Amino acid sequence: MALKQRYIEAIDLYYEVDDWFVTQLKEFPRLVGIEIAAQVNSSYDSLPQKNGWSQTVGGVCKDFKPPVYFEVEYLNQEDEPPFFLDVVTIEVDDYLDYIIEKNTLKSKSNAITNKNKQNVSCPR
Repeated sequence: MALKQRYIEAIDLYYEVDDWFVTQLKEFPRLVGIEIAAQVNSSYDSLPQKNGWSQTVGGVCKDFKPPVYFEVEYLNQEDEPPFFLDVVTIEVDDYLDYIIEKNTLKSKSNAITNKNKQNVSCPR
């Protein structure tokens, strides 16, 4: 009996991340980093484009005590995939400014169950 040939289909890159972005993401507690990555993954296609300039967007991980507020820096230029550069923690007031500007990441309902909620401290 002949085996059917199998292949792996190429996956288009939807966005790119800088090594520094990954390094900074690793500084967050593991579950917070996973939530930030999930929010980036669900929002990359709705970020505004601005050729030649980096931009920032705010985000929050609500399922942690206290909530973790963060800012993501990215490039999103015409005819290129978004490129994520940096992620840092911010104060709640800065996050509220992002809300007023309607410049926040989509916050998926966290896949973390209530029993996994934890107190976290994030890098500054």
